[in-house]
Amino acid sequence: MPDPHEPPFLTADLFLLHAPSVYDFRERDDMLFAYLSDSDSVNVTSVYEMYPIGWFSIKQRLAEAGLDVKIVNVASLMLRYPDIDVPRLLERLRAPVYGFDIHWMAHCHGAVELAAEVKKVHPEALTVFGGISATYYADELARHSAVDVVVQGYDTLDPVAALVDTVRRGGRDFSAVPNLVYASGEERTGFTHKPSADYNNALNDWSYYRETPASTPLTSKLIMTLPNTGCAHDCGWCGGSRFSYRNIMGVKRTLVQKNHDLVVEELATMGEAAKHTSIYALQCYSENKSRLHRYLDAVKEAGYKSVSFEQFVLTPDDTLKKMGESTDAYIMLSPESHDPKVSRAAGRGTYTMEEMERWIPRALDAGVKGVMIWFFIGMPFQDRQSVLDTTAYAERLLRKFKGWAALPLICPMVPFLDPGSRFFEESEEHGYRIFHRSLDDHRRAMVEPLWHRRLNYETRWLDRREIQDVSYEAVARLVEVKGEYGVLPATFAEAILATIDETRHLLAEMEHALVLDGRLPEGLRDTIRTYNRKILAYSSDQIVPVERPFGGRWFDDHTVPDGIIQAVRG
Repeated sequence: MPDPHEPPFLTADLFLLHAPSVYDFRERDDMLFAYLSDSDSVNVTSVYEMYPIGWFSIKQRLAEAGLDVKIVNVASLMLRYPDIDVPRLLERLRAPVYGFDIHWMAHCHGAVELAAEVKKVHPEALTVFGGISATYYADELARHSAVDVVVQGYDTLDPVAALVDTVRRGGRDFSAVPNLVYASGEERTGFTHKPSADYNNALNDWSYYRETPASTPLTSKLIMTLPNTGCAHDCGWCGGSRFSYRNIMGVKRTLVQKNHDLVVEELATMGEAAKHTSIYALQCYSENKSRLHRYLDAVKEAGYKSVSFEQFVLTPDDTLKKMGESTDAYIMLSPESHDPKVSRAAGRGTYTMEEMERWIPRALDAGVKGVMIWFFIGMPFQDRQSVLDTTAYAERLLRKFKGWAALPLICPMVPFLDPGSRFFEESEEHGYRIFHRSLDDHRRAMVEPLWHRRLNYETRWLDRREIQDVSYEAVARLVEVKGEYGVLPATFAEAILATIDETRHLLAEMEHALVLDGRLPEGLRDTIRTYNRKILAYSSDQIVPVERPFGGRWFDDHTVPDGIIQAVRG
């Protein structure tokens, strides 16, 4: 029964609503949310229910201006409560402004559709989009009837605060607010707010997450830190690279750092819960040694259980030692391929595999608990044999370092090559063919029945279908090897391999039906629906491939009270 003391609705000056990748994903029987179609590299489903961490900064900055911001993860709620009625939920969320992300394009379908639902329920409200992808597609996005305003830029705290304050006061004159595109793209206020320092200059407060238990006994609570935006590096496939920021944001300085004191204060907000919490340290590969070492001091003082550090180069010995002394440290390397030619073409190639193998024992001797080596499918010069050779190399790593000490992983680049990246903009020069250019192209692609047809790219060396096939082939072989070497329990490995077999069989059956008849027969639709229900009933990832229930992750919804949830179910 709903708690009679809970309010019948929530109010705010701004609701930030995170949509699923496909708005109406529940009970769909015309597309497959296939295993591996989300790469399985992080603990989310193919609904991509993780919202941008920058939303915390928006929430805090607007709070400092006397504005109330609430974050509602609609995608997570829909996964956790499959019978939740979203329009009825929206009726209970009342604000003059609703904000949305399309988060690296994965939400280009769901976010626009959710905004359309908001316009139906709250026709007088303002719908606002922001982020890197929204900036790239600002003109096209602003022409959608569900979209009132697009806020361009990588740091939109001040423009969003001014916009929300204007609307709260009853105004609709946005001419004094920078970075806006609105009125179906006919009006723009000039893309001028581009801070060169103090990125997202507000404290990210994790205190709300202190009491939330971990999803399972096998996993710890996990938060993320983001000390900068942009990048010091220039990988051709990445929408956050130096090329991309110059192209999308029109800036010369492509790395903008956050005030380090705020990063340190942020770590302290977990309090005693830090001892049971792990951190994924995003983009620390763009941090200089001084800032990284200060971060490590703060991690040690707060007592965090473990930290995973993304590193672009082989971490030097003094930093390895400091990592090992500060926490249970794990290092994430992404050479993308064992082949130096492929690795260099992908924008990496700062070390050879031989150099890495000599470095790993030094890292372990310094106290680092493990190194994870990510390989990527969809890179230049990478054909099927190259991918399989990478998998064979991964087996060699497992054999040499006895498993968890040096853990190889491999995933495809899905669902899209980032619009605005060098490979997207200069596709032919780098061996890519682009299938979807516009925002609407990508929105239509997100609801394609087969995930290889959702891909917006193929390469001169692998077509879209081959990317799909070799991804399953490579991941299956790596799972087999991990089972053989005891990295994965036999039951885990067998379950993953069974899922891969089931998925490949179902994809083939769907493709055969579509080619033969141009439609999916009813019996097959029933099978698709059953598969989707099963695969979207939990989250997982390749690192710790256990089925985890929804609700314990930092980005799951922690805003909507249970009384409202229960009132809008069924």
